[in-house]
Amino acid sequence: MKKSLRIIHKAFDGKLVGSKRMQNMACDVVAKMPNKIFKKITKTCWFISSLDDAWGFTLTGNDLKNQHLVFLSDELFRETPQQIRYTIAHEIGHVILGHRNSILKRQSKAEVREQEKEADAFTKQFLIY
Repeated sequence: MKKSLRIIHKAFDGKLVGSKRMQNMACDVVAKMPNKIFKKITKTCWFISSLDDAWGFTLTGNDLKNQHLVFLSDELFRETPQQIRYTIAHEIGHVILGHRNSILKRQSKAEVREQEKEADAFTKQFLIY
């Protein structure tokens, strides 16, 4: 891991839970973003994927209080590195843009489409393949 990625990894303070590949990709994407976004994401986001050496893990409500949880599927990590980075940046976009999901409050398809467009536009600002 490059020094800058080590700094980012350390800033997440245990909130990267999953494979080394996922952790490295998340750090790589955050490295391309401005310091203000880096600070917010490393302070308020957990990135979760399958672990290389465990079948499961548990987080408590206290772990996640006032935090965002970004789940990255095993299927994502079968895609190209460009697609993985894009997806991670897209999910960061939802956090930075203050989007909500429709679990607690139903959203219209138009609202969801608009949020997806906004997250895509956010992603395109920072990703350089």
